[in-house]
Amino acid sequence: MKLRPRSLFLAAFFLVHTSSCITVDNRMGSDLVPANQIIHIYTADFEAPMYTATADSLNMSSPPYIEFGSLNTPLFGKTSSSSVIQIAPYAYQTEYGKDPVVENMFVHIPLSGRTIFQEQDRYTPQNVYVYKLIKDLDHLSVYHNSFSEDFIDPIPVNKPGYIYLGGDTLYLEFKKSFAYELLQADSAERVNPDEFAKRFKGLYFTTEPYKGTEPGGRINYLDMEEANLYLNYKSEGGDSLITYFFNIYNTYYNISSHESSHLATKEPASALYYEGLAGVKPCLDAAALAKQIKSWGDQQVPPIQTSQLLVSRAQLVMPVPIPQDGDYTAVDNAPEKLFPCTWVDKDTLVYHRPLREVNQENHGGTMNRTHWEYTYEITSYIQELLKKQEFAEKDNLWILPTYSYSTNQGEVYEVDNFTYRNTLFNGNLSDRPPYVRITYAVLQL
Repeated sequence: MKLRPRSLFLAAFFLVHTSSCITVDNRMGSDLVPANQIIHIYTADFEAPMYTATADSLNMSSPPYIEFGSLNTPLFGKTSSSSVIQIAPYAYQTEYGKDPVVENMFVHIPLSGRTIFQEQDRYTPQNVYVYKLIKDLDHLSVYHNSFSEDFIDPIPVNKPGYIYLGGDTLYLEFKKSFAYELLQADSAERVNPDEFAKRFKGLYFTTEPYKGTEPGGRINYLDMEEANLYLNYKSEGGDSLITYFFNIYNTYYNISSHESSHLATKEPASALYYEGLAGVKPCLDAAALAKQIKSWGDQQVPPIQTSQLLVSRAQLVMPVPIPQDGDYTAVDNAPEKLFPCTWVDKDTLVYHRPLREVNQENHGGTMNRTHWEYTYEITSYIQELLKKQEFAEKDNLWILPTYSYSTNQGEVYEVDNFTYRNTLFNGNLSDRPPYVRITYAVLQL
């Protein structure tokens, strides 16, 4: 396994000869091991105490794409998603002229992707509704259930009858009454997006919930960074145009509702459930795993204290049901990348952040269809776990989808808070339960 520089210290614990074009400093980490120690490497497997939980605390703000749609799937039930986002005029126009007369206002929003579970739903008609916000978006309320209808004017601002047929672009026209409201912006609001947002709170994109009990429906992902709203009007005998952008530099987030909470349970089960957005997710119980490792150590001859364990590698292995009769439906519906995440408190918010092993070149995260399992690198997590005396819910591991993007500092991984997929994992009562494999050495005290 080739590791990035931040993880090279692990090499000190493997006393095996490897051939590589990279020069390895075998002294790395030697100061951690007393001179009189002879290191032997062992492995031990532990049952991974997993359960299914609802992801109510999943942060839905600043997604790469906003979305709207609704669908119904077997087992997980109905899911609906909507989004809120602010707009602002480009600052080059500070005056709108005298007695402006609106011609039209419209937007073309490119589609970045979609989720469907049946091909015939690709072009299913969906009514599109856009409402204006009448309350400020609370920067501290960025979870899937933070939003309510109290935030919107109940009369849509887009013209009635707009139906999205699943094409590459969503086209909408807005009512002239809404355009006239925007033309009332004063000079400060025209040039300052923050001032504009104080008066014009933003827009809410949605559609009606999926109807019927049969599987079907579609969720659409919209690329707001590539979209502008255009307001054409006449003033003092001339034609004028105001261009508005979707303010992805301020508050915007997705909203979702789910029917899958009945699948959440702390009790061992034969299956674990994964659902995108704020749906149910597999979790690992940190306290139960630490207790299991301590009990194992007490049973060794001589007993091993957790402080004696020098962990060089740890993996979480999560098998999935092996498809029967060529039915790959469940695994094909799984997200492309999953990785263990922990809670991080920041100000008054909770974020989920992938373990730092996600930066390794071979960190796991994709399904191995030879062995029908996911294997995740969790070494740093286990190292920290063995140091703890007390545990809280934030110490548990959440299996969440991730995506990455490139920066000047390298690849950055984030939790995917916009893609909807679902799938099954094997539970602790299955024939192939999840487990944690630790590669370790024992320090003599």
